Amino acid sequence: MKLRRWQPKDLLSLAAMLACAVIVSVLLPRYIPLIGSAERWLDDLRVSLLAPAEPQHPDIIVVAITEDTLAGLPYRSPVDRGFIADLVEWLDSAGVRAIGIDMLFDQPTEPAKDDRLREVVLGATAPTVVAWADTEDGLTERQAAYLNAYMAGVDRGFANLMTDPHRGAVRWIYPGREEGGGMTPGLVGAMLSAVGIVPPDRPITLAYRSPPEPGASSFRTFPAHALKLLPKAWFAGKIVLIGPDLPHIDRHRTPQLGESPGMSTNTPGVVIHAHALAQLLDGRKAAEIDIGVEIITVLVCAVVAMLIASFNLPVGVHTAIGAIAFASVWLVGFVLYSVGGPLLPLVSPSITFVLTFAFGNAFWRGRMRRQRDFIRGAFSHFTSPSVVDQLVDDPSSLHPGGVKREITCLFTDIAGFTSWIEQSEPEAAVAKLNDYLDGMCRIVFDHDGTIDKIVGDALHVFFGVPLHQADHPERAIRCALDLDSFGSSFAARQRAEGVPFGGTRIGVHSGPAVVGNFGGERFFDYTAHGDTVNTAARLEGANKFLGSTLCVSANTVGGCSNVTFRPIGVLLLYGKKEPVEVYEPLTENSSSRIDLPKYLEAYVLMRERDTMACAAFEALVAANPDDPIAAFHAGRLADGQTGIVIKFEGK
Repeated sequence: MKLRRWQPKDLLSLAAMLACAVIVSVLLPRYIPLIGSAERWLDDLRVSLLAPAEPQHPDIIVVAITEDTLAGLPYRSPVDRGFIADLVEWLDSAGVRAIGIDMLFDQPTEPAKDDRLREVVLGATAPTVVAWADTEDGLTERQAAYLNAYMAGVDRGFANLMTDPHRGAVRWIYPGREEGGGMTPGLVGAMLSAVGIVPPDRPITLAYRSPPEPGASSFRTFPAHALKLLPKAWFAGKIVLIGPDLPHIDRHRTPQLGESPGMSTNTPGVVIHAHALAQLLDGRKAAEIDIGVEIITVLVCAVVAMLIASFNLPVGVHTAIGAIAFASVWLVGFVLYSVGGPLLPLVSPSITFVLTFAFGNAFWRGRMRRQRDFIRGAFSHFTSPSVVDQLVDDPSSLHPGGVKREITCLFTDIAGFTSWIEQSEPEAAVAKLNDYLDGMCRIVFDHDGTIDKIVGDALHVFFGVPLHQADHPERAIRCALDLDSFGSSFAARQRAEGVPFGGTRIGVHSGPAVVGNFGGERFFDYTAHGDTVNTAARLEGANKFLGSTLCVSANTVGGCSNVTFRPIGVLLLYGKKEPVEVYEPLTENSSSRIDLPKYLEAYVLMRERDTMACAAFEALVAANPDDPIAAFHAGRLADGQTGIVIKFEGK
């Protein structure tokens, strides 16, 4: 292996190539968003995968307002201020160090409760900070005026989050801004001031705290509705953040690993504030690429690449050595960080390595031909494997957009999942949940269903997409029956072992939906949107009130010819204007226990508002006490309700 013979006149050309490669490599990530975004993605990936796990922060607690919290309140929005006042009062009595409320009080509710919350916040012994916003943040003049008057005299901080404009991830701590002649800090800065710490006056890169284990939270988190059941000693001396943890409200992307590598899209804002607060309390700095380290790394890679290009070797061997050296750049970048070294750049050294190697080869072997071939091969190193797979399978799937299709949606959920998971040992609970989801997913695949997503314990399943299925309603029902059977037997086995695992609730609805890729050119999600999807989710939730496990709309029933159903009623679902007629599919086992003819007779009496309907259902319950639907109707009829229309006030 020999170096090519250099001529004095070559040095200037090669030095110019090297300098050009270095300058371009350093500048490209800063001026081309796509390349800069790739560098940040690789930084995020290393930090998420390789940063050492940390125990839950000892001084910060998150009190989350969840769906279960809202279910126990008289209305969903705005959150009952009497309830918030109770939380603040309880925390204050527990001797917390400070309280932060990540909620905007920008409109009046019940006057007495509004007044009480203000009095409690103002009178709290612990420093209490509330979230702030104004018209610059999207509030109307009326909202801003009300918020300003209502929270007058209360410590406040802007709830803004600073996001990466290209990837949409929250990357910086918001310092606040000038308002009314003075500086109003961000929510985190205001809380720091409240506990006697000087807040930052400029944006700081957010250093997310690594969780103690995959799937765990970096902070102790308790549901707001369960707060009064907990020992006050747990909260003494702690900084407590109160905020929503709801499916579609105040959730943001972060650079941590999530549903897709290197990006979580489902982090509550209050948790992000907790990460920022923890960082500033602990005096930690985010892992960032230092410009000096980047320049040195790029120079080393450029020299190595030019040196390799200067060896007189066969094309195959030459290329193999270059590829090994290129891969080594990435290997060193990952390994060095994993052992506590600096966060090296990967994209700019890779660019400079490729460019310098290409320039060198072009110089020695013929610039135009070799440069073109090398760049074509080099670009493959920047292609995400997942994107390549989708291009191979169906290139058209990368184009954002959608089509309207008739589909059947199936939603599942586990009864009492939240309370069970919070009371269980994380490792054992996750293992059981994984066993459950594994069995559920196998059943869906057996029926050719498409799993849109898994949200905690819940499955969102579609039939009829992406491939057309003329019998999608019947496929969905057959799948639902098998899921119900599996869920029942799984729960029974767990309860036999002393594990309070809840039963599976299932909702099924058919109708039109817009199906396709959503999210833009670089981030997309193949999913469905529309009332059909929302109705299926509501039907799953309706089981909780009906006492049933399977709730199927008439739209789906109409597409099933070989399944026996019994009517449940006509539901006025929460948030829906049109009523939905729903049914329960019957298996051979349930048909043997249920006297279907007598049930139908009782149902007709109820539909006709006959006074004998109540007695008919009570007779059914007496004959079969385990029939939840009959018991539900018997109870509502006994309470004076009539007819088959049932109104739900909650999800």
